[in-house]
Amino acid sequence: MVNMGQDEPRGVRFSLPTPGPSIELTGLRDIIRRGGRREFISTQRLEFEMFYLIDAGSTVHEVDFVSYELGPGDALWVRPGQVHRWGDISTLSGWVALFPSHAIPPDVQEALVELGYAGSTSRVTAWKASTLDRTGVTAAWRALHAGDSPGDHRAVRSLLREVALSAVLLRLATSASDRTQTPSGTTDDREGIYAAFVAEVEAHYRDFHLVSDYARRLGWSAKTLGRATAAHGMTPKQIIDDRLVLEARRLLVHTTQPVAQVGGHLGFDDPSNFSSFFQLRTGLRPGSVRADA
Repeated sequence: MVNMGQDEPRGVRFSLPTPGPSIELTGLRDIIRRGGRREFISTQRLEFEMFYLIDAGSTVHEVDFVSYELGPGDALWVRPGQVHRWGDISTLSGWVALFPSHAIPPDVQEALVELGYAGSTSRVTAWKASTLDRTGVTAAWRALHAGDSPGDHRAVRSLLREVALSAVLLRLATSASDRTQTPSGTTDDREGIYAAFVAEVEAHYRDFHLVSDYARRLGWSAKTLGRATAAHGMTPKQIIDDRLVLEARRLLVHTTQPVAQVGGHLGFDDPSNFSSFFQLRTGLRPGSVRADA
């Protein structure tokens, strides 16, 4: 991990310590030693994926304004763009997987989006040990960290890690979906439309705020998008607005950008329009969110 600056939240980019597979498997104590303890004090915004499972110790790890109490056997997945803050790292030990998003095969990425894991808006971030054991994640995690064979070619090692990591992530996403099943009768077509829409919102929420914009870009009608998102208990407009509100909160709480600049960053030409939008969706004024933080 390489720090990208001193302003909060600190951007951290992916950097492999040695040539090898793009998926780095290491230990919590190793990344703490590598980055130095000061690196884990401030909030961070990663430019890569980080998943870790605790073997010993406990902490409270905050991700996008939600605090997760973690102990032995528990796991946490931080996605690119999410703002997170480490808790007490002094007692932690366990294994970590660090990897760029493109290390996840495209078909696996599509399945993850359909299960609610769309970039920095992922629905679930932390899992308890009982859930991981029940759904086979713990066993898949151990298989991922079983170690490379001495004679493996670099390309073979990369592929083996890719397959093993895909198994971990898909089991994780499926374990979370157990609690919020997609309504019966939802077709594969609707799931594909939903995945494409959410991915498009994640890529262009700063540029486009209207459902009609996304319908035109994707080549489907607004009604078609509505049917696809309804299967997940949302409307297309809610998905767009929720993404804007999340990013606004990140910037208001974790940066010193003026409110007008935050609005401009999110595509609002008029600061008053941004303030009205934010207050309508949250019941709070942007300035009061920053003051409370």
